[in-house]
Amino acid sequence: MSSPRTSVSYKKTNGSLAVDKKHLFWTPSTPPGATPTLKVAIADITNLQQTGEASAKVALKVLVKDDSYVFSFTSKDAARKEQVAVTDTLRDAISASKAGAAASLAPAVGTPGAAQNGGGDAGQSAAMAIAKALSAKPQDEGWYDDNRLRSDFQLQRSLLESSKALNDRFTQALRDKPEAVTVPQFTAQFWSTRLHLLRAHAMEKAQKEGEYNVLPEIKYNTIIGADGEPIKTLNMTKEQVSLIFKQYPVVRQAYNETVPKPFADPKIFWSRFFASRLLKKLKGLRIEKNDPTDPALDRYLEYQEASGPASTAHIPHIIDLEGNEQNTKFRLEGDYEMRAGKHDRPILHLLNQMSEKLLSHVAPEDGEAHAPIGMDEGTFEQLQLRDLAMQDTDNRVVLNVREQQRYTGASGEDDLSADARLYAKQDPAKVISSLQDDVQPQHLGSDEQGTLKLDRVLGFHSDDDDEDMDDEPNGTYSNGTSTKKVSNRIGSHAALTGASTSILSSVSQRRRNASTDAHNLKGLSQSVFDTLTITHNTTTEFLHYFWTLFLSGDSSRTAELTGLVSTLDRSLDRINAVGEQAEKERQERLEKMRGQVKEYFQRTGKKRRIDESAVGGGKAVVDEMVRPTVGALRQASEAYRRALEVQTREVAAAGG
Repeated sequence: MSSPRTSVSYKKTNGSLAVDKKHLFWTPSTPPGATPTLKVAIADITNLQQTGEASAKVALKVLVKDDSYVFSFTSKDAARKEQVAVTDTLRDAISASKAGAAASLAPAVGTPGAAQNGGGDAGQSAAMAIAKALSAKPQDEGWYDDNRLRSDFQLQRSLLESSKALNDRFTQALRDKPEAVTVPQFTAQFWSTRLHLLRAHAMEKAQKEGEYNVLPEIKYNTIIGADGEPIKTLNMTKEQVSLIFKQYPVVRQAYNETVPKPFADPKIFWSRFFASRLLKKLKGLRIEKNDPTDPALDRYLEYQEASGPASTAHIPHIIDLEGNEQNTKFRLEGDYEMRAGKHDRPILHLLNQMSEKLLSHVAPEDGEAHAPIGMDEGTFEQLQLRDLAMQDTDNRVVLNVREQQRYTGASGEDDLSADARLYAKQDPAKVISSLQDDVQPQHLGSDEQGTLKLDRVLGFHSDDDDEDMDDEPNGTYSNGTSTKKVSNRIGSHAALTGASTSILSSVSQRRRNASTDAHNLKGLSQSVFDTLTITHNTTTEFLHYFWTLFLSGDSSRTAELTGLVSTLDRSLDRINAVGEQAEKERQERLEKMRGQVKEYFQRTGKKRRIDESAVGGGKAVVDEMVRPTVGALRQASEAYRRALEVQTREVAAAGG
């Protein structure tokens, strides 16, 4: 696979471009018969970018890991056709390279489990299966699929090392697994419910820190020398030097041309560079007359970088300052930002150029990896400004629904509800008169003189009445022979007190249940709580495993299911053991408190009461925490035993 040689310009030097199966070659035109001076491996190419179809210049940008190459096609008549041909050839070469990399994974992917699936594709090679998967789902090329996540043991180990809680859960569950369950079976089941964690961890590991403007980050450090005088030192890392050469090609050129002559040591070059006018220009600062000159570096002040795709692309007039300057007849002196001729501050140009450089080294986030740069016609039409266009005609489809009463439930007579029709039949005068009668004192509980007593209206009871009520069981009045239950009136003092108590109790309980405070252990020690947490996590893991097998209906895994049921029974024993340990700690605290009370009595002769209900912890707290889990265990065991009894009866009936 090779493409014909095309005429291109690279770094303002004319030459020819050629592509074969493994490499991309660029050969300069002069001298004739020269060997290729640029050689790019196809396997190292990460992205391809090209100028839009509306652009006057035709350029192709090849991204290779941390570097990029821009080729401008110089043919007068067939520049666009040559660019398309080279791009298609590169895409085919990249696809072939990826297919070859997938074929190299055939021994690792061809596991015995894959051969057991059977079917029509059982005899095909693993390389063909991978090639079909890549061609069927090109959009998932950069993401892990489920099967790859399940088989990526390095990724699973990395996730366990990064999460202590998940590692403890996996280790404890692996330790307590039944003997009938093998380690591969347990591992496959464990990670089958955590594929989202593996995928998120894979994406997190694939992330890398983006580029930044490195020059402002490099500063001098002042240290005290042996003679007590301050010395300024410049600390630079290899990564910072690489970024400087990548972001500022003029610095790379100056370094290559001045080291080792006239600067014998690179340290001399960097010390001179960070004190030169060239640095101020690259930072966007104004160069003053008093700034020190450096003949070796000042000759690079007029250096012009090669134009890239960002400068060759078509720029719409709405954001093109020079285009506004040329196409408008209006001159607004105060409109500084929109006047290209007024942009004489170097810092503005520097920030724009640096932003273009940083963005040009980033691959597109969305879309196909090798798609051309720019937007298509449909997207352009959607983003086009339409504020001055005439109002569009209404092109909505009118729906005429027949038999609307059948679908809306309307009676056809009117749209009033049943309550509204009922209220419409009432006489307003009679309603107002009835309301006035209801608020009369004789209806609200007045005495014989007609005086309204608010305490009777509200159902308020004094403290004496409350004490009398406490003497009666369940709030009843007794005459010696019979009792009468007192019902609280809505809005009364007793009803409000009861409602407040109920609401506050519910809020307190909900707060305790939803609390994420790690110290809210309800009287349990930290060691007991950690043991209970691990036991609960392990039990939940085995419950998931049990229901997966139980509902699968796979008769070949009956022995594995039987072992899981015995493991669930042992989980109850483990929970009870934790409860006994918690109760033992609670009794030890109570014994300690009793000893303190006894010592206090011997010392002072005064007795103290111990409120044992205030001492938290114990088996009751453990049972309360794991009550839903214990119920799930019992339900799983009962479901298994019922199914076992049904199958046993069916087998007995078939044998008889």
